[in-house]
Amino acid sequence: MRKSLFVVMSIALILSFSTLVMASGVGLTGIGARATALGGNYRGLSDDWSGMYWNPAGLTQVEGLQAGLSFETIMPGSDYTLTQNVPAFGVYKTTEFSNEPQTFYIPAAGLVYGTGKWAFGLSFYVPFGLGAKWDAMDTKVYNDAYPELDFEDDLKVINIQPTIAFKATEKLSIGVGLGLVSSNIIIRKPTTTPNPLLSATDPNSVALKTKLLTPLGLAASTYNHILTETELEGDGMGFSASFGLQYKLTECLTVGASGTWYNDISLDGKVTAATYYAKVNSQILTTLATQLAGLGLPAAQQQQILGVYSGTKQVKYDKAKADAKLPLPMTVGAGFAYTGIENLLISGDVSWTQWSAWDVIGIEMKDGSKSDLVENWEDGIRLGLGMEYKLSNPLTLRAGYYTEPSAIPDETLTITIPDISRRHGINIGATFNLGPVALHASYETLLFGDRTVDKWQSNNNAAAPGYDNMAGTYKMSVNNIMLGLGYNF
Repeated sequence: MRKSLFVVMSIALILSFSTLVMASGVGLTGIGARATALGGNYRGLSDDWSGMYWNPAGLTQVEGLQAGLSFETIMPGSDYTLTQNVPAFGVYKTTEFSNEPQTFYIPAAGLVYGTGKWAFGLSFYVPFGLGAKWDAMDTKVYNDAYPELDFEDDLKVINIQPTIAFKATEKLSIGVGLGLVSSNIIIRKPTTTPNPLLSATDPNSVALKTKLLTPLGLAASTYNHILTETELEGDGMGFSASFGLQYKLTECLTVGASGTWYNDISLDGKVTAATYYAKVNSQILTTLATQLAGLGLPAAQQQQILGVYSGTKQVKYDKAKADAKLPLPMTVGAGFAYTGIENLLISGDVSWTQWSAWDVIGIEMKDGSKSDLVENWEDGIRLGLGMEYKLSNPLTLRAGYYTEPSAIPDETLTITIPDISRRHGINIGATFNLGPVALHASYETLLFGDRTVDKWQSNNNAAAPGYDNMAGTYKMSVNNIMLGLGYNF
């Protein structure tokens, strides 16, 4: 029974990887400081190295050899207040608290060679990533040996993509890219299971709780669950495919469409799980031992009861192997670029992301145990508009905006997911040209409405009862700074 219980715990941990991947996510906002300053409204333009991400067909506009890179600094901040109708485990904090401050550094780079008709490119970028650290529990009142940070995750998904594009006609360009995707993940989180001494309903257990545990304070909410630390380290490889079209409708108006698909990444993971039993002071533990002996219970049963309050650490898994199929969502979109006003460019985009790929996700331990996680994420549509104004010969200014809804329903929302509500991205940026060198900079702020989840959603798992979400009030903001460099040889 215990073995199967911790198999389920470990499975739940690995499945939480799926939750993390789309964390702020962790669809990231894109690559290239120019494209980002336009709010990612770039499919109709896509005329530099970053087009390998946005629309590979646009690479035919590059002539000669071009190199570029961007470096993004992402600074997310989140606050959470636990709802008062929390399932009765007194270790959770009930006042508003914030995630541990973290700054993420996201690089991207590309090299393109164009002949005017053909273009060949190679890019490196991070389509998904980030992580989070939370101290959501006052674990010192339960067992001061438990790590202070309860939730910790770190994710990197890297795509290395060769790309080719060609002009089918004077007006129509086509581009394709095939990528090699690498993912790496570390997740640490708590798993709670009911204290069997307090949750059992047979008469003997009820009597023990009423006559012995309650008078000693051992039936308090601090002790009604048992806390297990679970950790996953994993990595995997996969593939991506990008396709794009770009068509010049008039001298001033170009439209484009593109899409990116990822295969399911096979995650090779190692799971560690260690249970920390509640730690009470020695006087109470001695009193409990004395009273248990007076009841005439078998020695083994006495030790089992004392063990629940002993403060000991019991390792259940030590880097046990597990496999999972991790789906990454497909995205398709279309956009335009208009240059009919002197010194001004206007661009717009609409895209659809298949978040519903995160419907049911399966996991399998090496011992053959299997489980499914139902996420019920919903597909989303992103809309945006960008503008670029050439202020002078060396200086160009940009601004952009986009909006997209949260994909995550109340029943699967937790603090590891930054996608708390509809996001509004506001971007500004500039480029300074020095001959063949272009220096880019952009700033982005992401605005989210607060979100309150009133109901805890039970996972209906008899072996390891728990919850698929965390009810409470969520707040979030993100600030991004990106610097870029372009060079035309």
